[in-house]
Amino acid sequence: MFTAYPTYSPYRTLYLTSPLQRGEDVYALQTALNELQFDAGEADGILGNQTVSAIRSAQKALGIMVDGKAGGGTQRELALALAEKVVPIVNIPLAAFRGQIELESGYRLGNYSARRPDGTYDAGVAQRNTQFTPPPDGFDVQKSIRVLGEVVRNHFQLFTGLATRRRWALAQGAWNAPAFACYIAKEEGAIHVSSGMTLRPNTEARRVFEAYVAHASVYLTV
Repeated sequence: MFTAYPTYSPYRTLYLTSPLQRGEDVYALQTALNELQFDAGEADGILGNQTVSAIRSAQKALGIMVDGKAGGGTQRELALALAEKVVPIVNIPLAAFRGQIELESGYRLGNYSARRPDGTYDAGVAQRNTQFTPPPDGFDVQKSIRVLGEVVRNHFQLFTGLATRRRWALAQGAWNAPAFACYIAKEEGAIHVSSGMTLRPNTEARRVFEAYVAHASVYLTV
């Protein structure tokens, strides 16, 4: 774990098996359960009886089917519960978290991207780049959700001067392409963005960026 590119399916259901399931996705699940006070024990990336017990406790508390299996539905509820916990800390709408996490990982706590030529990849529920963030931090669900929220909030504050919904949407886009987001925000009238923060996207890059923003901001109602 954390020593090589993951090889498990990022969409596998996590449950008690023989041999025991192991991997960064199990580690991510354990960090989420522990942060929400469902005691999974030490986050060691090995899915044993204590982790299963914590899954069951979480499912019961979250009002979903109790089967001891952390599939897509259970992982989604855990991710949203953690996002809701972070909302008052970072001061962003829960809807922004919802769209962003759904787009980045489909709520799969231990998701990851294809490996790049340099060996790096995007890790965890928020898809943090391992070139800049150690994998243990990328797969730490609570930590990653909080960092995501801080990035979005900080860019929202930079983009004063735009309509509120557009500010949040471009701030969400800044998680993926901050220089493009800043360029477009400045172009549209953001008053706190300096030219040193910006990079002008070409036509295709802008199309891809705007498509990303549209998907990330789909749940915004502000």
